[in-house]
Amino acid sequence: MASPARRLARQLLPERLRQSLTARVPSISEGAPQPAKPAPISIEVEPLVVAADLEGAVNAAGGGFYERAWALFQGIPVEQWAAKAADEYVMSGLHVDPDATRATLRDLAESGAAYVPGRAWLAMTSRVFGFGDQELARSLYARLDEAVGDGTKGDTKWVVESRDWLRSWVAADNDEPEAPAAPEGTVSYAVVDYGHPGRSRASANIGDHVQTLASLGHVVRHKDLEFTGESELDDLAERLRDRVRPERVREGLSAKVQLMTLQRDASMYQPVPKDTWMLGFGWYMHPIFEMRYGMPFHKNLRPIFVSFHCSTRAMMTDETIDYLKQYAPIGCRDWTTVDILLSVGVPAFFSGCLTTTVSTVFPDATELPGPDAPVGYVDVFDGSIPEGAPTYAQGGLDEVRFRPFVQNIDDAITMLEGYRRDHRKLVTSRLHCYLPGRSIGIDIDFRPKNLSDPRFAGLNPLTPDEFDGIRESMNDRLEKILTKIFSGASVEDVYTLWREMNAAEVEIARERRAGARKVGELVSSIAEDVRSNPVRTPEQVPADAIHVAVSARPKQRPKLRRLIKSIAAYSSRPVHLWVHTGGTDLRLDELARPGITLSALDVSGFDGIKQPDGSLLPIGQLERLVVADLLPDVDKLVILPVSAVLTEDIAGLADTDLEGNLLAATDVVGTRGVSGFQQIHAAANKQAERTTEAAELRRDGHQRHAFDFDAFDIEVLVLDAKQWRDKGLLASLAPYVETYGMTYRNVVLLEVGPHRTVLPERWNAIPGKTSVNKPALARLP
Repeated sequence: MASPARRLARQLLPERLRQSLTARVPSISEGAPQPAKPAPISIEVEPLVVAADLEGAVNAAGGGFYERAWALFQGIPVEQWAAKAADEYVMSGLHVDPDATRATLRDLAESGAAYVPGRAWLAMTSRVFGFGDQELARSLYARLDEAVGDGTKGDTKWVVESRDWLRSWVAADNDEPEAPAAPEGTVSYAVVDYGHPGRSRASANIGDHVQTLASLGHVVRHKDLEFTGESELDDLAERLRDRVRPERVREGLSAKVQLMTLQRDASMYQPVPKDTWMLGFGWYMHPIFEMRYGMPFHKNLRPIFVSFHCSTRAMMTDETIDYLKQYAPIGCRDWTTVDILLSVGVPAFFSGCLTTTVSTVFPDATELPGPDAPVGYVDVFDGSIPEGAPTYAQGGLDEVRFRPFVQNIDDAITMLEGYRRDHRKLVTSRLHCYLPGRSIGIDIDFRPKNLSDPRFAGLNPLTPDEFDGIRESMNDRLEKILTKIFSGASVEDVYTLWREMNAAEVEIARERRAGARKVGELVSSIAEDVRSNPVRTPEQVPADAIHVAVSARPKQRPKLRRLIKSIAAYSSRPVHLWVHTGGTDLRLDELARPGITLSALDVSGFDGIKQPDGSLLPIGQLERLVVADLLPDVDKLVILPVSAVLTEDIAGLADTDLEGNLLAATDVVGTRGVSGFQQIHAAANKQAERTTEAAELRRDGHQRHAFDFDAFDIEVLVLDAKQWRDKGLLASLAPYVETYGMTYRNVVLLEVGPHRTVLPERWNAIPGKTSVNKPALARLP
């Protein structure tokens, strides 16, 4: 069973995926009977759980190894961790043992211990608030407020400002409070703002407000609407109505609309009237103090999802997936999000970005820049800005967090007007400068840090016709759906129309995802090299021998000797080691022991596999990729790192029932890098300007597997070598190295996904990271 740490860190795989894995991906029982042990040998395996250690706990928590951190925190006096490591203590504790952790914090809050500094109270308050225990958060906040006082007690400016920032959030209810219903005959409509309980998570990017400005354009273009909500918001809507381009104005829809602002990532803290409509757009990637996400939205919201982006597994819980299905189809800003949602059964289509339509509230400019007007640079970080050129920042503006919403919208208008008035051209790294800039007619050059960023799939490059196609489709579908909403139609009727009008686009997206993969044929001669140079099992190796593959080089010979010694000490069956030598002489005959035989493997003379940059796949990875094909007589293979030391019979590992899966492996240790798709997306990110290849690789991954699956450690594997050969995986996976520069781990994760047997952690214990008291296999320095 997964530990509480892993469960909370993942925010869990969707339930339907977990159930399917449970059915076909068994875990080996921790309590499985083991063969009788021979007498112990003199190999020291450092205990993997040590005594209380504050520095070790802090380091483990910082690396996401929460179970180990929590174990190390045990026995450390509260006076020490509260003063020096409150954040790490609470973070690891809420992952591993939330009940005990909160009980300790309640006692601490009640005592009001004077030795706890303001920054520690802030850390405890923030994490508990993010966890969702509002009552305890308020108790801790009271101590924070008391400790910080008037801000002159030595706390940093950040602590003081964060205390002040949190005040209203802690005071609010977090159970989706209900506001009075809108008056009869009035439609309640929410306008997206970007506040957040975490001061650093609230938007400091005026480009976010450009999105909201564009969304408001679809409301105010309806000339006969009457706005009856928040006075400043109503005034803004009236002013924007005066800016609507004549060809975008629509008449004849008379209705009352009650406007309100809504915090995108924390709607559960706001009172919202029943059946309040909203456009659900933008990047939903901002967790509340790294503990949970504000998705699903407030129960009273009725979202129309368009220009939506997500690619984080922690947000994609079963609850969120069911919520998205309820309000589907989901209009996605990029093709990455489309493929993610389709992979988990959520109807989705590519809508493009809402900011392409911001031109609705930008009539033709009265002043146009002349040919001598300078080129402007907006958040350009590549060193290409000429000396003296005008520069601008849309992101990293702390003042945006503190300004009123209406002022930020006005500033977004002023910013865009200034761009087109003062510059003949812009260069930018910001999507929400590039797309709105094109929308209002600016000649603009898009230079993001990485063109293969998953957020840009389908948005760059765009021909003029493609850009206009996105804009006009967005204008058309939102005009139809908002007309239906403002006319007072029922919730059921609105979503029926939404499904009908986007059904064809959903089908296009499904057909695209199901299309043939475009990875090329194998170019290198590696498959032929391997077929021409098989390594046969020596006749003296018994039929019941366990086959083990390991890579070693001369400097690692002492480690190889240690590994062999540990295997021999416990193994109940003969073992044959296949040692990848890299063409070096390891004097393997000197390492043999009773019951242990060895053979050398050498692929250093093969041509190898060339990556897109012209370099060859490193030989250590090549050895792993070809080993099953290189050993045609071996049907099941244990793969170990040379740093491994066995403390149990290796037969317990080798006899793993793979239940038809290609391999068995342990989960990734800790909470970082646990996402399988994170690894695939990282490989896609490496394509840089090869944007088509990046998009194809992501689509390939989402075609193969539902989003998301647990990544696994590749250092200790039990491999069905026969199945690998029967499937022709060397020939089918090597092209991914040639086409995308993927690593061995990348291609194995891509192929296997969630379909593996899960090895217990004791078969891959790592000092300083895992918390296994009695490891069966430890990876030592």
